[in-house]
Amino acid sequence: MNKNADKKPVPLIIAVLFVLLEGLVVAYFAAQLGFGILMGDSRSLVTAIALFALVAAAAAWVIFVAISLLTGKRWARSGALFWQLIQLAVATGSFSGQFGSQAIGWSLILPSAVVLVALFNKQTIAATMKSSDPED
Repeated sequence: MNKNADKKPVPLIIAVLFVLLEGLVVAYFAAQLGFGILMGDSRSLVTAIALFALVAAAAAWVIFVAISLLTGKRWARSGALFWQLIQLAVATGSFSGQFGSQAIGWSLILPSAVVLVALFNKQTIAATMKSSDPED
C-alpha cells in the first residue's frame, strides 16, 4: 500500500482543523443557548428554541463539512468557503454599532483568512478533486 497516497497535504489539514474548530465553537454557543432554555433565561421560549435549532444545525453542518474536507469530498470546499464568507459578513458588522467589538471582528476575520488561503491552495484543490463520484 502506498503511504503517500493516504497522506493529506498540510494546507488541507490546516483548513480542516480551522473549520472543525469553528464548528466546535458554534456547537459551544448552541449548548449555551440550550442551557439557557433549560434554565428559563429566555423571554420567548419559541424564539429561543428556534434560535437553538438553527445554531445547533449550523454547528452540525460545519463539523460535517470539516469531516468531508478531510475525506477529500469536492463539495466540502464550497461548504467551507460559504461558511468563511458568512463569518466575514458577521465580522464586518461587528466592527460598528452599539455593541461593536474589534476583538470579535478580528477573531472572525483571521481564521477565515487562513481557511480561505488553505482552501485555494493547489495542494488542497488537488486532494479534493481526485474523486468524481459523490459517494466516494
